[in-house]
Amino acid sequence: MLSFRWTGTLLAYLLSISNPSEQTPSETCFSSAGTLGSLVECLEKYTVPEKYYDQASYRKAQPTGPQREAWFTAVTSLLSTDNNCSSAIVPSALQDVYGAASFADTDGQSFCVLYEQTVSPSSGLFEKGWGFMVVPSSRNGVSRLLHLSAPHPFYEIGTTAQATDLFKETGAKSLLIPGRMLPAYNIPSTCITSPSKTVYYMTDPVHNDLEPFFDANRAIWEWQTQNGGCPSSSCAFIQFHGKATTTCAQDDIFLSTGLANGTWYTDGVDRPIKRLKKQLNIAFNSGTNTSMPLTISLPSDSRCTLTATKNIVGRYLNNYPITFSHDVCTQSSDPGSTNGVFIDVEQAAVVRGTSAREAWVQALKATFIEMHMNTEM
Repeated sequence: MLSFRWTGTLLAYLLSISNPSEQTPSETCFSSAGTLGSLVECLEKYTVPEKYYDQASYRKAQPTGPQREAWFTAVTSLLSTDNNCSSAIVPSALQDVYGAASFADTDGQSFCVLYEQTVSPSSGLFEKGWGFMVVPSSRNGVSRLLHLSAPHPFYEIGTTAQATDLFKETGAKSLLIPGRMLPAYNIPSTCITSPSKTVYYMTDPVHNDLEPFFDANRAIWEWQTQNGGCPSSSCAFIQFHGKATTTCAQDDIFLSTGLANGTWYTDGVDRPIKRLKKQLNIAFNSGTNTSMPLTISLPSDSRCTLTATKNIVGRYLNNYPITFSHDVCTQSSDPGSTNGVFIDVEQAAVVRGTSAREAWVQALKATFIEMHMNTEM
């Protein structure tokens, strides 16, 4: 999943757009942003950067046992809001760290945001860095049970803005963004290890089950299963990633479901990832969009190794139900039980840019049918 290493150029990029102050995100972002995109961009600037933690500061920033339970509860409560977004949905064990607030976009759409309201006095960045989450404020704002995320803010440039735009334009159910950069604590993960040169860091949210991003995904999945399940026609968990130009250079968009190449991708069963590939080809490579055709692949089409087989969120969703959540550290996805609700998207830079948004929206809307929310979803 690590598509490129941290560079001085990217560090300069981060510093150039980040100017955090001692004010809380509620005082700066919610008061100044006019659109959901600008709100998310503002919150992202508080992201904990590369090599920020040492052992002591990482432990201090990690949630305690009661806080992990409260975080799980807060995410669950956020998903059940229906014009009742307030900090009351945040359990007491979390209220000194997190808040929940409504946000009205200038286009009339309204959202509910679960966000960290504490910043470090020394850095002006998130004190904890557990991430933030957005849902439509009412049931009527949800058209598709899509749960979108950009797990590697800043590290994979453009994915946070992309996921935010697609969340808003498709009427998705949730948007989840971590509050730490992938190498914020750059020692090897104790959950996922690799015999190759690839190193998975402790603060990599898709390779360490101790990261709050994993708990949030568990909460979303549990909520979804208790509210009608995750029908493949309208529901999926989609992670948006970026890859370097030299990584899987033959593929502009590489889709996987956490399984390596196999008959799962080529059998006759209708699966969301197969429909998405088809619709992306239509959106990007037909009609007026043929001047620069893109290569869109599944593991069965390509030698690309970014198959997300060690992505712990994918493992959790693919193997559910599992006895212990920590099993994701050792238990690979089983093709026999994988139902396809997880989709990992690896993209070249051109596909993450604003010029590609319309095609992405078209493809997602065509892949997942619109539904009218008449339940607590």
